Amino acid sequence: MLAANAMRGFAPFEGPLDATFHINVAIPKSFTRQQRILIEEGKLFPTSKPDLDNIVKLLCDAMNGVVYGDDKQIVDLYVCKKYAQHGSTTVMVSIKGT
Repeated sequence: MLAANAMRGFAPFEGPLDATFHINVAIPKSFTRQQRILIEEGKLFPTSKPDLDNIVKLLCDAMNGVVYGDDKQIVDLYVCKKYAQHGSTTVMVSIKGT
C-alpha cells in the first residue's frame, strides 16, 4: 500500500534498477548507557533478528508489480541496518543511471 501511494499512479518502472534500503531498528529500552554510547560511536550494530536478507526479500517481493514488474530488475543494491531512536524503513528505487 505504501509503495502504491509513493508511485502516485505511475506505471511500474521498466529496465534495470538501483535500490537502496535503510533499515533503522529502534534502540531497545533495556539497553544500558554504555551500549547507547557504543551505538553513537558506531561500534554496536543490530545483529539480532530479523535477518537483513529476509527484510530485503520481503520488501522486494511486496513491490513486485507496483514499483517494478519484478525484483529481478534490481541490478544494484545498497542495504544498511542500524540502530536509531525510532524504528523505520526507507526505500528508494530508481532507474539505473538516473
